[in-house]
Amino acid sequence: MPAGNGVVVMGTIVVGVDGSDAALDAVRWAAAEAAHRHAELHLLYAFDIAGLYADAAVAPLLDDVEAAVREEARTILDAARSVAAETAPAVPVETRQDTEAPSSVLHEASRTASLLVLGSSGRGRIGTALGSVTLAVASHAQCPVAVVRGTARESAPVLVGVDGGPLSDAALEHAFEAASAHGAGLVALYAWHDGRSPALRAAGAFDRLRDAEERALAERLAGWSERYPDVAVERVVERSEPSRALAQRSTGARLVVVATRGRGGFTGLLLGSTGLSLIQHADCPVLLVGPEAAGQ
Repeated sequence: MPAGNGVVVMGTIVVGVDGSDAALDAVRWAAAEAAHRHAELHLLYAFDIAGLYADAAVAPLLDDVEAAVREEARTILDAARSVAAETAPAVPVETRQDTEAPSSVLHEASRTASLLVLGSSGRGRIGTALGSVTLAVASHAQCPVAVVRGTARESAPVLVGVDGGPLSDAALEHAFEAASAHGAGLVALYAWHDGRSPALRAAGAFDRLRDAEERALAERLAGWSERYPDVAVERVVERSEPSRALAQRSTGARLVVVATRGRGGFTGLLLGSTGLSLIQHADCPVLLVGPEAAGQ
């Protein structure tokens, strides 16, 4: 759809805001991303009013409490809109407040969004605590979820974790898209560890395994490099825990992209160990690609 300046808008980026500094950092990052993607920016504040009805002490004051919540929502959304306008003045911005649970509202928003953006933690003054819903949202969102933390280095490459799991190609797709949109390079990292296996400690076993994994990584990347010839790709195979290797390399990345569950992950888990570790320890924003976002 065309924006007011005649630019064709490509998708919608939704940001969950809650009045915290982390949420405003997420707005800044999302606004810049929307400018690169020619996307609209939607700022969303949610507070679960129904949850207050269970508190007998609050019940007689519900009208006043709800009015206060709505007023706070307006204040928070106005502040977020100002931050977005300062960051990317040309990006179309809409704001919305909702009185349902944040996780439910964000999941519903992900049905039509191209990207959902959250801060790394939340501390809303009336208890919205947006950061507490990240785990629930990340695995079930129907679009990728970016958790903004650390530093988005403009001149740095996109880092993607590759493990051959069922969501690995979806993570690669979004990593190549991000790198292409920003004119950045891409570092594809496959990390493996021996699991203290005596067989793998035999002479030459590590070298043979490394050679095999390097060939497999090159084959997996070949099709994507043909599709995105503008993206320079560096292939890295490391003997290390994936979460540790990705966190270490995130200090030189603009964005790290991973699937929410890797090879061998349990389908019932909300978020795999690598994704969970990165949203706590990465030194740059983290893009999580779940099964529903990947169409699986």
